[in-house]
Amino acid sequence: MRVVLLLIRFLAIATITFSIGLCNGIPGRPLLCKESERQALLMFKQDLEDPANRLASWVAEEDSDCCSWTGVVCDHMTGHIHELHLNNSEPYLESSLGGKINPSLLSLKHLNYLDLSNNDFSTTRIPSFFGSMTSLTHLNLASSSFHGIIPHKLGNLSSLRYLNLSSFYDPN
Repeated sequence: MRVVLLLIRFLAIATITFSIGLCNGIPGRPLLCKESERQALLMFKQDLEDPANRLASWVAEEDSDCCSWTGVVCDHMTGHIHELHLNNSEPYLESSLGGKINPSLLSLKHLNYLDLSNNDFSTTRIPSFFGSMTSLTHLNLASSSFHGIIPHKLGNLSSLRYLNLSSFYDPN
C-alpha cells in the first residue's frame, strides 16, 4: 500500500513538473507556440502603437514562446492561440494601444477570445475582417475609440456569444 501511495505521489509531481515545463518551454524541447501564429502576432504588433511598451515580451527571437507573451493564452495541448487579452487595465491614454489592426490576426484560426477594450484606436475603424474570424466567441472592443460605421460583416460571427461595442463613437 505504501509503495502505491509513493508511486501516485511521484506521478503527480512528474505530471505537474511536465505541465509547468510545457507552459515555460523546456530547453532542448520544442516551443508550445505555433511558428505561423507567432509570426502573425509579430506582424500584428508592427502596426500597433504601444507607447507604454506593454507588448515588450512579444519578441522575434527564435527561443521566444508566444504562449508566454503578455496577453496571449494558448491551448496547452495543441499550442494554438485561443485568447488575446489586450485590454488596457490602466485608465490612462499613455498605456493605451493604438494604430492599425493588422489582418494577420486572420491567421489565428483557433482564436476565440479577443479583448481590445479601453485602448485608443481613434485613428481607425473596426476592421471588417473581424467578421471572417469565425472561431470568435468573445469580442470586446468597448471604449477603444474606434470610429465610423460598425461593419456588417460582424454579423457573420455565428459562434459569437459575447460582443461589447459600448462607448462606440460615430461622428457621422
